[in-house]
Amino acid sequence: MQLKESLESMGYAVPAIVASGDEVLGAVLAHKPDLILMDIKLRSFIDGVDAANRVKLVCDVPVIYLTAYPSKGSQDRAERTLPAAYLVKPINDNVLRAQIEKALAPEADSASLCADRGER
Repeated sequence: MQLKESLESMGYAVPAIVASGDEVLGAVLAHKPDLILMDIKLRSFIDGVDAANRVKLVCDVPVIYLTAYPSKGSQDRAERTLPAAYLVKPINDNVLRAQIEKALAPEADSASLCADRGER
């Protein structure tokens, strides 16, 4: 919950916190976020990288990966999904804010295409 509080103190809304990879896609479709902060290690068979791959099939929304267990293998898998950032915990609030702002910048050109993806 510390991350949620940090995000809210920065002025960001946190519409959902999902602990299972199986629940990610449904939450994304329900809330249509501008950005996803995705932990690589989730409480399910599906990890954050697999969940992000599923999301990318239906939504063009930037993903910032978070992990407390960095490894070359997981970073390589994550990089193949073209994330906005890959951050190692503990995460400094200033670094997080900078990466969020970069991901949401107009030139990033990928915000909120969840609703329109199926119609294109």
